[in-house]
Amino acid sequence: SFGVDQRAGYQQAIADINKAGGVKIGGTSHQVKLVVLNNQSDPTTASQQIRDLVLKDGAQALLGAGTPPITVPQALVAESLKVPYLTTNTPVGAFAAGSKTGYKYSWDMFFSEPEQASDIIAAVDRFSTNHKIALFTDNEPDGVVERPLYKKAAAAAGDKVVGDFSFPVGTTDFTSFITTAKAKGAQIVVGQMDPPDAITLFKQMKSLGYAPKIGIVAKAADFVSWVQALGKISEGSLLEAVWMPSWNYPGTAHIEATLGKKFDNLGDLGTATAAYSVVKVMINAFQRAGSTDATKVNTALGSTNLTTPYGHVQFAANHTSTMRFAVAQWQGTKTIPVWPVVKGAKLEFPMAGL
Repeated sequence: SFGVDQRAGYQQAIADINKAGGVKIGGTSHQVKLVVLNNQSDPTTASQQIRDLVLKDGAQALLGAGTPPITVPQALVAESLKVPYLTTNTPVGAFAAGSKTGYKYSWDMFFSEPEQASDIIAAVDRFSTNHKIALFTDNEPDGVVERPLYKKAAAAAGDKVVGDFSFPVGTTDFTSFITTAKAKGAQIVVGQMDPPDAITLFKQMKSLGYAPKIGIVAKAADFVSWVQALGKISEGSLLEAVWMPSWNYPGTAHIEATLGKKFDNLGDLGTATAAYSVVKVMINAFQRAGSTDATKVNTALGSTNLTTPYGHVQFAANHTSTMRFAVAQWQGTKTIPVWPVVKGAKLEFPMAGL
């Protein structure tokens, strides 16, 4: 799902740039060519494709995929090839931790894990519950990083984690966890999981009669594919939106008029908007460098100070730019802002799907 949305964002940005005359380098305008490869969510394939893009296609810049298991291996190959790499949809802490020596040619622009945790807890606490949480996290990097952060944010908010469930990616039977969560009266579900596993979790919650009042599984529920896979079970569940039109950054109206026609929910549209902005940042670096020389472009990336439709981008010493975070609610195939609070947004409670 990340790939489909990011591809759309990349394609729209390149089309806009070329329509406007391309990128000007040394007084000459050049059209930009986008080469897209499908890594099939496989880290080994993703790594090899970075080599192919540079060594076979002559890529002068690399636009990353999404999530740490794919983007970190990509970034490490880009480092060895010394070609500028920029990605999004990868939490900045997990990305930064992916290199033991620190990145030189690789960059990331997305939200921070502590903010994600605190905002998700703030979002579920907008609803009237008993403040008991069942926490589901897998052993993928996002899950490992977020688990203690969710627990810390919950404690700070006065919530209690009554079920702390951790498991390998690919787990197919959550019966014991669900039974425990139900017995302990957890009215809130918070999770960090890959989509297939989270879909299985929600189906089993439904079949076992566990009906929490509100819930969110970060990453898994972010796309309309969540609704398509779960049908009515997804009704009222929450999702990461990462971007809201109400933030009204420059270019927002254009995003709504173009990518908004392809994606009518905040999850997919926010992901595509982030990717669109990655291209804007990369092309801006080429223009300021006035060259296609990798070292000069990379140096320009490091000095980025640019406001995009996704927000303001300025990289820290660890090669990440921390962006804002948002939470929304699935109502059918539409999404309604939950956090930050948007005046007039009508929320459903309790979530009807379970």
